[in-house]
Amino acid sequence: MQKKILALIIALVVLTSSGVTAGLTNAADSTPRSIVVGLVAPVTKSPVGQDMYRAAQLAVQEINDAGGVYVSSWGQKVNMTIDLADTIDDSPGNAVTPVTRAVTMDGVDLLIGGYASAGTLANEVVAIENRVPYIITGASSQLVTRRGPQANYGGLNESDPQRITDAEGMGYVFHYCTTTYDYSKTVVDFFATVMKPMVAPDRDFRLALVYRNDAFGKGVAAASKYWIANESLPISVVFDQAYPTDTTDFQTLLTSAKGNSPDAVFIAENPDKTPTVITQGITQVGLNVAYIAVENNQDPVFYSLLGANGNNVLLESKMDPFMNPSYLPMIPVFVQNYNATFGLTPGMMGADTYDAFYIAKAAIESAGTLDKAAVRTAIEQTNIDDILILTSTGKIQFSTGLNWHEISPVTFIEQLKYNATLGQCESVIIWPESVQGVGTIKQADFVLPGETSTPSTSETPAQTAEPTETPIETQSVDNTMMYVAIGVAFVVVVVVVVAFLMVPKRKKAA
Repeated sequence: MQKKILALIIALVVLTSSGVTAGLTNAADSTPRSIVVGLVAPVTKSPVGQDMYRAAQLAVQEINDAGGVYVSSWGQKVNMTIDLADTIDDSPGNAVTPVTRAVTMDGVDLLIGGYASAGTLANEVVAIENRVPYIITGASSQLVTRRGPQANYGGLNESDPQRITDAEGMGYVFHYCTTTYDYSKTVVDFFATVMKPMVAPDRDFRLALVYRNDAFGKGVAAASKYWIANESLPISVVFDQAYPTDTTDFQTLLTSAKGNSPDAVFIAENPDKTPTVITQGITQVGLNVAYIAVENNQDPVFYSLLGANGNNVLLESKMDPFMNPSYLPMIPVFVQNYNATFGLTPGMMGADTYDAFYIAKAAIESAGTLDKAAVRTAIEQTNIDDILILTSTGKIQFSTGLNWHEISPVTFIEQLKYNATLGQCESVIIWPESVQGVGTIKQADFVLPGETSTPSTSETPAQTAEPTETPIETQSVDNTMMYVAIGVAFVVVVVVVVAFLMVPKRKKAA
């Protein structure tokens, strides 16, 4: 009899516990609360991650100061909060654990961020498996959204571990960033259209590719060679070399590149190390040619580290923080507010991240709920005006074809000019001349290295302070301890009841 009673009580405990958990979950979903956004960024060791975090904080502050996000199912506006998933250096080994914590323990409503391609390819699996919307604002590898069936697995073979067959899960990932194929096309087209007639009118343009041996670097090299071949461009790749990601001395590499007499060096590296490549090439190797980097280098650290060696260096980008008035009205406002708050000029990754928070706001207000499936659908249907990133249509929209959940950004080429007063470089747009729907964006003519710079037509930006390397305290929303306390109390009560029922009763005296 006692065994039957015990079995019944255990069953009741299980059922009641499930009911309590469901009740807590339902209460959390039906009771107005802050919207928790997991920011995925390498804050500890990357200046880009710090830029992303600063921009996220600015966006959240603006949204909350304006009243918050309207959730129609609650009939009121609520604030946003940031739960920082610090991926340290965004390497695959450090990129997964903080995202897993944000999703499974902190219960974030959605994720924004991701920087390095390799790290993001690893941590997006957490979002895919748990059905959490993830707006990726970095990671230029196309595979972040094309590795599933919607994009025919991005060309991956069936045995490739990066291939994902979960079509529903892949629907939760969105790419608000330029891919390597987008910006590599811009770079090689510029070389063929603008530079070749100036330096190689009677021969092929000679290009050196120097890049990190990771998904980002190899993606840049592959895309560059693809477009050269696909468009039959008069460009010869005369040097093609990857290097270990921990490399700090590039003299031997650049000496080898110099031996092949390139007209330009295309570098795929991060903003804290690209200046070293360029400086060593110019001052120690004597490789005085055009150097070009891509948009992840649009960062205050890149400008300050280059110093005078950055004069006339080229940069592909999709956001110019120095152009005022700008091609998009929000850019000078964003730059001014960012500078006033942090004493810095924002970077391109910060702009991507800032936009993503407003995309999330629009999607949640459209969905009218924090239900993740509904928010996912609303993000897919996004159709709002460009904010800081210029698109070919003037609208932020995510494609649903083979280029699964990507945007159509407009990219351009900038040239850096050294500002002796500020002691650092600033950028001007030199190509193309104009953009459809916007008009003229060009600020100055291209100047070959060693020639006299053409003055910028943009206004002098506010003075830029040295970037901080210290992460700001993490904001998080975690009710785990409350639930644990409730659960412990419940178990204690059940144990006491079980103990009472199991004690045999004494027979009454005759």
